[in-house]
Amino acid sequence: MSSAKSKLKTWLKGGLLYSGALPLAARIAPPSAVILMYHSIVEEPKLTRHTIRVSQSKRLFEAQMRTLAERFTPVTLDDIAAFAREGRVLPHHAVAVTFDDGFADNYYEALPTLSRIGIPATFYIMVNAIDSGTLPWYCRLNFAFQTTRRTAWQHPESGQVHPLNDSQDRQVALQYGWEIGARKTGAAQHEFLCEVETSLDVNPPQTRVMLKWDQVKDLKKAGHTIGGHTLSHPNLAHVTDTEARAEIFGCKRRLEEVLGEPVHHFSYPHPALNPCWSSRTLDITREAGFRAAVLTYCGPIRRGDEPLCLKRIYPANDLRQWIWNLECTFLGRHI
Repeated sequence: MSSAKSKLKTWLKGGLLYSGALPLAARIAPPSAVILMYHSIVEEPKLTRHTIRVSQSKRLFEAQMRTLAERFTPVTLDDIAAFAREGRVLPHHAVAVTFDDGFADNYYEALPTLSRIGIPATFYIMVNAIDSGTLPWYCRLNFAFQTTRRTAWQHPESGQVHPLNDSQDRQVALQYGWEIGARKTGAAQHEFLCEVETSLDVNPPQTRVMLKWDQVKDLKKAGHTIGGHTLSHPNLAHVTDTEARAEIFGCKRRLEEVLGEPVHHFSYPHPALNPCWSSRTLDITREAGFRAAVLTYCGPIRRGDEPLCLKRIYPANDLRQWIWNLECTFLGRHI
């Protein structure tokens, strides 16, 4: 019975997608825009499941970008921020493309596709990972918990012992690890990470997967926007005001030092815990001089939305579902 319902749902979804009903409905709905959120583009995402974890296939990304150019209207983050802030008119079905963290494949895999098709993007850079060339802390934790041969891990705060017997056990323990790391910044975060790796008897991967500063500059030269993504990728709503200020102001200062020009865009990290922003972090981003900031919460952008709290949507791992998610978001439906 469930299989029959699933087939019926797929058939109805396909009918709506190709009937033109959804785009027509979107024209009647209030004006809106959508921001897509990517992280990593690779040939085979399965190969990064123990490290980056959130990679998407290069082949699918290219199909999505071609569909974006044919069926929707690519715009910049500046366009969408102006639409939210002052009601600037946007073309129908306006969509902006963004990347978080600063993985090297953004340069090697995503950039050629974006250039061929003519789509602008915004790249949000996690500064410490670029400076050091090492994997972000949450990727290193993923690697440690997924590859360790240890059969248990003791929570450093609660003292609870978490079994690591199967993939489900490891995911539960990893989530606890992420929640601890998300509350830490800088040296304290690094110390915690090293403690976990030592306790699990795992050394971090040595292959560089992060952008280099010259590549960040090349992305800018290619016509794309560079934004800040903090220094060390904590959850800013769960650290002190002093720490949040250092992360927000610090990443902006470093990026402007490298690029030699002002940086106006920011992306809130969301490694674990909710929420990922607060009224005080909003005030700090405004004080730092950012004009727009994006979240990991799903939804469309409407006129009058706070430009320092712009929603985005995750890319689906199937082209038809990706189109469906975009069309439904324009209609204001939660995905």
